[in-house]
Amino acid sequence: MTTTQRKPRTITYFVNGEPQKTDERKLTVREILTNAGFTPAEDYELVRDHGHHKFTDLDQEVPIHKRERFTALFKGPTPVS
Repeated sequence: MTTTQRKPRTITYFVNGEPQKTDERKLTVREILTNAGFTPAEDYELVRDHGHHKFTDLDQEVPIHKRERFTALFKGPTPVS
């Protein structure tokens, strides 16, 4: 009997409206932020749009679901003119 390997399923998710792709079923908060270009990740917090869950641990693993939406929020001061 032969075993067949399943092709990794690509999952598209969104950070601040921009599509991101992964073959992983879980990513850390740091990976999600960094992959979306929010660096250094320590300057941002990640919020899952559905349920408004805020992730505070950059090393926490987050299950990634198809078409899931996240928002990256800058934690530092915002200059005012």
